Amino acid sequence: MMRRSFVGALVLIATVGVGVAADIPAKKTTAPAAAAKRTNDQVIAYYFHGTIRCETCLKIENQAREAIERRSPLEVAQKRLVFRPVNYDKPGNAHFLKDYKLPCPSLVLVRQRSGKDEKWKLLDKTWEHVETPFKFNEYVEGEMEKFLGEAK
Repeated sequence: MMRRSFVGALVLIATVGVGVAADIPAKKTTAPAAAAKRTNDQVIAYYFHGTIRCETCLKIENQAREAIERRSPLEVAQKRLVFRPVNYDKPGNAHFLKDYKLPCPSLVLVRQRSGKDEKWKLLDKTWEHVETPFKFNEYVEGEMEKFLGEAK
C-alpha cells in the first residue's frame, strides 16, 4: 500500500514538473554555437584509408571516432568538430595523399576557416598505440584538445 502511494506521488510530481517546464520559454542559441557559425571555423578529423582495409585500419578508424565523439560531444553537436573517413583510392580523393603527406592510412586533424585549410596535423602515432586503447585514446584526445584550443 505504501509503495503504491509512493509511486503515485512520483507520477504526480513528474506530471507537475512537465507542466511547469512547458511554460518555460525556449532558450536562444548558446553563444559558443553562434560564435562557431559566425566565424565558420571547423576542425575535421579525417581518417584516410584505401579501398582494401586490414583489421588494424578498421580498428584505428573506430577507436578514433569513438575517442573524438566521446571527448568532444558539444563540438560534435555544434558541427565545430567533424569526423570524416575518406577513401583516398576513390577518384577525386588521391590529392589528399600529397596534400597531407600521408605515409599510409592515417588520422589527420585539419582546421578550416571559411572552408579553407588553415592548419593540419598528421597524428602519426595512432599505429603505435592502436593495440593499447588507453594510450590511443589519451594520444588522440590530447591532440584534439590542443587543436581545438588553438582554434578558440
